[in-house]
Amino acid sequence: MGAKTGTAEEGDGTNGWVTAYNDDLAVASLVEGGSSGVGSAGYVVGDLLTAG
Repeated sequence: MGAKTGTAEEGDGTNGWVTAYNDDLAVASLVEGGSSGVGSAGYVVGDLLTAG
C-alpha cells in the first residue's frame, strides 16, 4: 500500500486530497473545505481500501 496526500489552496479555503493504491486497486479522494489530505480525505480512502 502506498499513498500521497496534499492540501490545495483555493480562494480563502483549502481542500484536502489523497491518492492511494493497494495491490491492483487505486483510489483518489478530494474533500472540499478539508483541513489537510490526511486529516480529511485520508479517512475516505482508508475506508475504501479496507472495505470488503
